Amino acid sequence: MAEEIRNTQTETNEGNPDTGMVENAEQATLETPEDNNPTIEELMAQLAQEKAARAKDKAALDKALKEKGELTKNLRARSTQQQMEEDAKREEAEAKEAYIKELEAYKHKNEAKERYLLQGMTAELATKAADAEVSGDMDALADIQRQHTEALLKAKEKEWKASRPPLNAGDASSGMSKDEILAIADTEARVKAMAQNIELFK
Repeated sequence: MAEEIRNTQTETNEGNPDTGMVENAEQATLETPEDNNPTIEELMAQLAQEKAARAKDKAALDKALKEKGELTKNLRARSTQQQMEEDAKREEAEAKEAYIKELEAYKHKNEAKERYLLQGMTAELATKAADAEVSGDMDALADIQRQHTEALLKAKEKEWKASRPPLNAGDASSGMSKDEILAIADTEARVKAMAQNIELFK
């Protein structure tokens, strides 16, 4: 009976092509699931894939950050080392320059001192004058020169006084002591001697 029905439908379908297409569409619709929603297992698999991808990305990011940190650390270390080397070189150059200046100042001071000694300055004044010249203190140098000039004038005056003949050098009473003058028996000679040596009787 069922076979007869199928045969009848087949014959009917063969007689009506449109009817066959409709039945085929219905059969295709019945075979396709009504909804395409994923199952729980599929969702869990997708979630696991996403977690794995995120973990992979995080690992790559951590690795990149670590490499960057190491590069930064190495760069800073190299920069610090380079800075230290540059500082050491600069300090060495400054120390060398200061030593050269000190030697030049010492040489200049000795030459100046010798020059002032040749001008007749005492060793003390010559040293002070050389110090003032090296330091560039022209006021102090001028004051030292003035002191030297005054000392020279006093020395010349003393030398001149020492070279002068004593007053009343031709008189016998000159240079006598007070007792010697008072012991002169001749009154006129005694008075004359007292007048010539009046400073003894003041």
